[in-house]
Amino acid sequence: MSVAASVHELEAPVTGTGVPSWNEAELEAVEKLTKFPSAAPHAGPLIAIDLDDVLSQTNLSVAEWHNDVYGTDMQVSDFLYYYYWKNPYWGTPEETHLKVREYYRTDRIHNTKPVPGAREGVESLKQLGFRLIIVTARSEDIADESWKWLDRNFPGTFETIICTGQFKDAHKKGHEVVTKLSKADVCNDLKAVLLIDDSAENAVSCASAAKPVPTLLFGDYEWNKRMCTPADATEDMTYDIRLKKEGNEFWKKETVPIPEGKPLWRIRDWSEAVRWIKGRKEEGKLN
Repeated sequence: MSVAASVHELEAPVTGTGVPSWNEAELEAVEKLTKFPSAAPHAGPLIAIDLDDVLSQTNLSVAEWHNDVYGTDMQVSDFLYYYYWKNPYWGTPEETHLKVREYYRTDRIHNTKPVPGAREGVESLKQLGFRLIIVTARSEDIADESWKWLDRNFPGTFETIICTGQFKDAHKKGHEVVTKLSKADVCNDLKAVLLIDDSAENAVSCASAAKPVPTLLFGDYEWNKRMCTPADATEDMTYDIRLKKEGNEFWKKETVPIPEGKPLWRIRDWSEAVRWIKGRKEEGKLN
């Protein structure tokens, strides 16, 4: 999902290559992650699941908020890219940053509806013997409320929620873990057999990591049909400017090729995800 990323890509320190750069003490946080009791391995293989737009209809909530506040007619189909400033209605990266901060000051993200089929889907995974955790780009300051949302909508389903990539340290507070690690780092550290994520950027990164993480790219969403990079955080990449330069439906020229030989598969919805996972488990490939 992109509500968190649209803020954090502007805030993270970057190297000359555009890759977030963290100090040694922050990177050492990986050692703490496996020590948390709620994340410690026990019976059953582990699946890591993203929260926004895999379990929670977050972009729908954001669109409704934007329409109410700014009088627009934003639809979920208008989220053409992972980063909001590349989409209609949002403006520059700086303007987007301010809007997202404004959205977070409401309680809307904590009152979203579950993605259709998500409750039945995760229950099926539990019945198949899988352990489930949340791995999300949400920030520490809403981790508690995010856990409460999960507890209301998916009671007794998830062991913990791990927030990645934005924080100065890794620590545990209740059921929430916050860490500077990438999703691939977290999944490998906890020996997750699979990641389910709606972001093409996360999916390709995890499936292409030095130690690849098998990944399902979730959802028939416009934003995961093309890619973004941190270098896109410029005014030249905003929707209105690109529309003037490149013409109508310029985004349709961009696609996300599935890297050849990498453990990455597209799935449209939760029913397809459950069928895929059940089939792989029966073949002995998700143990």
